[in-house]
Amino acid sequence: MEDILDQLCSEVAYILSSSSIIEASVFKPGNASRIQDIKSVKYEDVLLSANLANAYYRKACIRGYNSSRPLYDLLYLTIKESKKMEVNYSILGTQLLLLPISYSSLLADNVDNLRRKLSELIISLDVEDTKWFFEALKQVELSYLGKIDVMDYRETANKTMYEVLVFSSNMDTIARNMIRNYEYSYIAYKIIKDSESLEKGIQKAFIEILSEQPDGLIYRKYGGKIALLISHLAREVKGDFTEKKLLDFNNFLVKNNYNPGSTADIIASGVALYLLDKWYEKTRNDYPLPLPRGCSRIYK
Repeated sequence: MEDILDQLCSEVAYILSSSSIIEASVFKPGNASRIQDIKSVKYEDVLLSANLANAYYRKACIRGYNSSRPLYDLLYLTIKESKKMEVNYSILGTQLLLLPISYSSLLADNVDNLRRKLSELIISLDVEDTKWFFEALKQVELSYLGKIDVMDYRETANKTMYEVLVFSSNMDTIARNMIRNYEYSYIAYKIIKDSESLEKGIQKAFIEILSEQPDGLIYRKYGGKIALLISHLAREVKGDFTEKKLLDFNNFLVKNNYNPGSTADIIASGVALYLLDKWYEKTRNDYPLPLPRGCSRIYK
């Protein structure tokens, strides 16, 4: 049984780390990719960070099967290891989204059921997860977080992680996505699934989400006015989706150091759902999913 659990969780971890790599490899305006680095992030940094995260996605998957907590100490441990390995950790938002997906992965048999399990998990995130989340933030020294009037990240000892996400959802697309049952991730997944190619699907999903939801990272670094402007420009690209429009949009963003990184993180989670959808379909042929607990006869 442990061998089978290890195998399945290793497969899930591979899918999730690959989703970061695939997302980063596709050109998206204002983001690092295989054809450009940006001032704040290098393409190589994303690849190395995704590789480091693999082992922690596997641990999250095993914990989910065993109903073991906490969850976000794995985020902290990934960042701690990145410092030891001298990797410029660059996937905070992505890993924040993907660790719950990994934790819930074997408790579902398709993407729709996975979303239901994710909703249950996010609501249940507790004070212990809050502690580890903010320990992780201290490690990456995100100066753009600054001081929040109502809830400062240094003053959250008695808040559950779910409460932190609810508060942050007013200004942060990743938090809003999580408390809304991974709504934007699911939209991205559907666009990718219905597109003629994975690359075009990722680009279309990125523009769609950014056009409708002002980017959380842009909001925190530059304020609501700039975040709304960038969403407006994304709507113009959406209305005339051409290579030239994408390149012009990219030039504007890069010139002004505007990185819609939260939107890219959401797209990585959409890619993860897309890849897991395929994995569920294949894995159901060999093992019963959701994977039963404490049963030695799980082969079909």
